[in-house]
Amino acid sequence: MNKTIKILTVLLAAQLLLAVGVGLTDRGITVTNEPVALVSFDTEKIDRISLDGPEDAKVTLSKNDGDWVLPDLGEFPANNNKVNQLLERLEALRSNTPLATSAGARERFKVSDEQFERRITLSEGNDAVARLFLGSSPGIRLIHARNEASDAIHAVKMAEFDVPVKTSDWEDKSILTLPKTRITAIKVNGLHLQRNTLAADSDKANDDSSQSPTWQAYGLAEGKQLKTSAVDKLAGLLADLRFEKVMGHEIKDEYGLEEPVLELSLTPRGGERVTYRVGKAKDREEYTLKLSTRPEYFRLVSYKTKPLIEAASLEELTERSPQSGEEAVSSEKPPDS
Repeated sequence: MNKTIKILTVLLAAQLLLAVGVGLTDRGITVTNEPVALVSFDTEKIDRISLDGPEDAKVTLSKNDGDWVLPDLGEFPANNNKVNQLLERLEALRSNTPLATSAGARERFKVSDEQFERRITLSEGNDAVARLFLGSSPGIRLIHARNEASDAIHAVKMAEFDVPVKTSDWEDKSILTLPKTRITAIKVNGLHLQRNTLAADSDKANDDSSQSPTWQAYGLAEGKQLKTSAVDKLAGLLADLRFEKVMGHEIKDEYGLEEPVLELSLTPRGGERVTYRVGKAKDREEYTLKLSTRPEYFRLVSYKTKPLIEAASLEELTERSPQSGEEAVSSEKPPDS
């Protein structure tokens, strides 16, 4: 009798395992220990990415002539490296046996069609070729994920902050930068600062690690001389100028640009003169930049803007001349630049 019961128990267990396997197969889920791609797509063909988050947060990225841009910001350049890293990370996602497959689990892990932390849609033209939902996190650098085409829920190596849904997080912050050695002239606070021609044309002109260039000043007040190291510092701050976010194409009174706290022009080697105007909000430490060569208004990082304003002041750029010797050149007629 006991032997018969044991045999029946084994047969029942085998039937249950078979039923589970058939059920998973019917739902398009393969039970395997081999890692499989969570989403399949051709990176080279993807030309549009939509990123959605809670509370209607949304970022759209599109490819234009091989570069990623932000269409909601008038095709402003996106951070190409960051976009490509996202695609590489998605392409590399692998998972084994799913954690769950039920509709209730989708809600619990926040990977349903309506409730999610991130929804990533990859498109080729007008056709969405892959959509992935990211939800709750079971641990450090882990997140629950579900391919829209499947019921399977996995835990994958990724984090919510890898997919920001603020447009400013995808902007190319280096758009205002240039090599310091390309700066040939600066006009600020009545001074015309001209980089020595020989230094500008030297073989090391593109090497920022080379020795500080020689600068000449035109428009110096009587009894004053130029501090060349201070000019080099100002050139460095301008060369590495980065912004916090794009504010749009429309000027606002709150930007304070009618009475700018800093106005100067910069001439790059082989390029046109660029005017910089920086305004400050009246009631807070917010600075906005407008360039003559771009349509956007840029919100600057406050703690980096103050040193720039200070470096452009006459107090920083000049000093009292010694009683003898000439360490700077002064002229009422600076060369064209």
